Amino acid sequence: MQLFSRISHFFERDVWAYDLSTLPWWKAFGIRACRFIVVAVSDFREDALSMRATSLVSTTLLSLVPFLAVTVSVLKAFGVHQHIEPFLAQALDPLGPKGTEITNRIIQFVNNLRVGALGAVGLLGLFYTTFSLIDKIEEALNSIWRVRESRPLIRKFTDYLSVILVGPVLIFTAFALTASAQSHWLVQTVLQIEPLGAAVVFVSHLTPFLFICGLFTFLYKCMPHTQVRLVPALVGGVTAGILWHLAGVVFATFVSGSVRYSAVYSSFAILILFIIWLYVGWLIVLLGAQVAYYHQHPMAYLTQFRWKHKTPAFRERLALALLVQITKRYLSGERPFDPSELASTLHVPLSIVEDLLDLFLEQGLIYRTAEPKGITLGRPPEHVTVLEILGLVHYQEFPVPSHPSEPSDMVSTLLLRRDQAVEAALHGITLRALAAGEGEPFFSSEPLWLGHSVS
Repeated sequence: MQLFSRISHFFERDVWAYDLSTLPWWKAFGIRACRFIVVAVSDFREDALSMRATSLVSTTLLSLVPFLAVTVSVLKAFGVHQHIEPFLAQALDPLGPKGTEITNRIIQFVNNLRVGALGAVGLLGLFYTTFSLIDKIEEALNSIWRVRESRPLIRKFTDYLSVILVGPVLIFTAFALTASAQSHWLVQTVLQIEPLGAAVVFVSHLTPFLFICGLFTFLYKCMPHTQVRLVPALVGGVTAGILWHLAGVVFATFVSGSVRYSAVYSSFAILILFIIWLYVGWLIVLLGAQVAYYHQHPMAYLTQFRWKHKTPAFRERLALALLVQITKRYLSGERPFDPSELASTLHVPLSIVEDLLDLFLEQGLIYRTAEPKGITLGRPPEHVTVLEILGLVHYQEFPVPSHPSEPSDMVSTLLLRRDQAVEAALHGITLRALAAGEGEPFFSSEPLWLGHSVS
């Protein structure tokens, strides 16, 4: 029991207290892996990833054929539509012979769909179904990145249209160029020269994996409605690529041994296997997005845990630090902070910053500017006291009764004396004075709010 308690304490607290910048690369990698395992297990307990993956599966089943129909129509204009079938067959390769059958049926459905005969209403419905799939993907990734607002409608139209029209053309053009390059006389000549030939063969076998990693990286970099750095997106893309190939091997082994399921489910077996593979695929996409998110915000899980459980000291420090940053920008005369910039400066998730901003907006401490767009002070900082800010934070946590009773025992008297001492110590300290003082940033690479670090 004591050993189990120590292990639980390590994963819940100690693993988050390491300063990764002081550790060897191999130990830092292990700590990051442990942190991700904790986060993944926590999300699975809450069914967060599972529910999003299930939602994406249902949307994919409804939108796949319309999406491919629009894609094929665009690709025909560039003469590369013939590469969509081998691409789809490769994606469904873990299903074995059934994957080939599903590919043929989907392509048959797409070929039988006459886009020109649909009419204006039918064509609009086709594009709407296609847009809904991309919108669902953005919604799932925004949820992982703790983004509360999706793209505006105009941005959705332009960005999604670019994905539908330009994305497939670039992807399948790259496929066509790769295929033609392999048959070029220069490549054939190099293949006969050793060890260059072996190296070219190795690269050609590695190309599909690199291509998949590139697609995932592009998805994580561009799809969430927030600023995602390239390195975290690349880490998430490579992770998803590795998981995709490992899952393909495992699923292919499962399919090869599932003859008895075909006997039980008959012709429905192929549909069931297809749905399961879709679920696994979307789960991998979401796991890769999580890796990207926690690589960019390594302390986000613990930060949100403490915010969720309303740790008073944490909320006080974050509230004051946020207003101090806004005040410094206000006094310097620079353009106002954007919420995402504030989150990046404080090294906390955007959703937590927005929760506090909403509270201060309601109380008139700050307001949103239209041009340039951002957050600035609603009152002069010399008129805002630290006690007022802390009072707002405490009121949100523990509302004060309408008719507070007088202290009638020693405990109440002691707490009242504590509050009076705090009020006396902070009396007269304004936000301007706090912002003008020298101090360390609220968050650094080391989790200061833990009170210690593990070396």
